[in-house]
Amino acid sequence: MQIDIPAFSWSPYGLIVVLSVIAGFAAAVLLMRRAGVGKQTIFYTCLTAIVCTFITSLMVTFRITERGIVLSFSGLGAAVGLISGVLIAALIIRDKPDEVMAAFIASAPLMYGLAKLGCFLAGCCHGKPYSGPFAVTYHNEHAGTYFPVQLVDMAAFILIHILAVFLITKMKNKFSAICIILAVLIPVRFALEYLKYYHDGSPVSSGQITVLIAGAIAVILVLVWKKILKINYR
Repeated sequence: MQIDIPAFSWSPYGLIVVLSVIAGFAAAVLLMRRAGVGKQTIFYTCLTAIVCTFITSLMVTFRITERGIVLSFSGLGAAVGLISGVLIAALIIRDKPDEVMAAFIASAPLMYGLAKLGCFLAGCCHGKPYSGPFAVTYHNEHAGTYFPVQLVDMAAFILIHILAVFLITKMKNKFSAICIILAVLIPVRFALEYLKYYHDGSPVSSGQITVLIAGAIAVILVLVWKKILKINYR
């Protein structure tokens, strides 16, 4: 069985990315409501987080080329922007900040996983040349037959989202739950880079270094958040 993707007259990539972000924020809202976070806190945190998410993601991919300004959506940039936005909101509205941060950290893998459907249909971030079972063939500017790495990304991160929801709803210590989620997310994102077409075969590629840098920034932001808000657990 192989998968054939036609050339679209209009790419669904942008719409799917926007819908994936909406789905992720909706999941975060549900988790916050379940934890008893106030409606005003949820509204302003979501507003701050979504602005930071898109601004950071677009800033990371901003390029000036001969064709003009080029912008796209960076999952790594979005993750850093999301945590930054939640941190900023927590400094202003200190209403159950541990529950708020946990809800967004748990929802981030869902956003990324669903967004990969857009990558799958568009052909960007495709895998290495491959002609075995479930190989995907594109007929657009990415013409060729490749390993369906976007589907692997999608399945892996949706499973991580399910695990994350279980952890933050069952564990009293939300900071520990957040640390476990990040400890799973970063290595998985790092390992999946080996399957991408742009991986040069080296033990650690430039893309994987970028993953580690983004992961380190995310961890630092979470530690700063905990330090500033002085969140402690008995």
